Amino acid sequence: MNKKTTDVQKHIRCREGDVNQYVLLPGDPARAKRIADCMDEATKVAENREYVIYNGYYDGQPVSVCSTGIGGPSAAIAIEELAKVGAHTFIRVGSAGARRSDIPIGSVVVVNSAVRGDGTSTEYLPMSYPAVANFDVTNELVDTSKELNEQCFVGASYTRDAFYMQNEELNDLLLDTDVVVSEMECSTLFIVGSKRRLRVGAVVGTDSNIILKQGYSLEEKERLYYQAEKKAITVALKGAANMSAKEN
Repeated sequence: MNKKTTDVQKHIRCREGDVNQYVLLPGDPARAKRIADCMDEATKVAENREYVIYNGYYDGQPVSVCSTGIGGPSAAIAIEELAKVGAHTFIRVGSAGARRSDIPIGSVVVVNSAVRGDGTSTEYLPMSYPAVANFDVTNELVDTSKELNEQCFVGASYTRDAFYMQNEELNDLLLDTDVVVSEMECSTLFIVGSKRRLRVGAVVGTDSNIILKQGYSLEEKERLYYQAEKKAITVALKGAANMSAKEN
């Protein structure tokens, strides 16, 4: 477990007391702003590089949001430094590509585990160690989706580093598994969470599907994705608030 410190952290530029214990982790700084816009009394705490941090309230509970940029290295830095200043529960809120024919673009997916196709996680634990989301956070996200009457799929993600590269042999192999999406952060965050004894979960919206070959324009894909993002943000915020209310 990370030791708390009163020092200002190098990258997120926060110190102990600057962030809440429950933190949402979008990649995109613009998504962090959209999440903050859904909170009450939201204030920007810090901004440096890809890291933009807001504090606010949701359903009366204190929640923070910190953008992490794209990929595992910057996400690992964010969760490491946030833990050092007092955060202990994290929910990734991101985008992902669907990998199953029954998951259309614009779907909400709760990620419960990840295939470790990233490089950063190997610096923390060997490849034989599984990348698994925290059980309590995952259950809360699923229960919150039901509470909100939002359909959500549940399954594993293939986390990978090279956005513009495809391993077709691996893609075919994963078709017959529980992998439902691919993205670039979950494996790293789950492994860092395990190593540092932090609670990490994830809910994502799908912005593409490598199985379905519909000729969507970029504009149509973005329209469908933003609908899913709005739902994922609500699930994450309410899930975090529900956990805070139960535990504090």
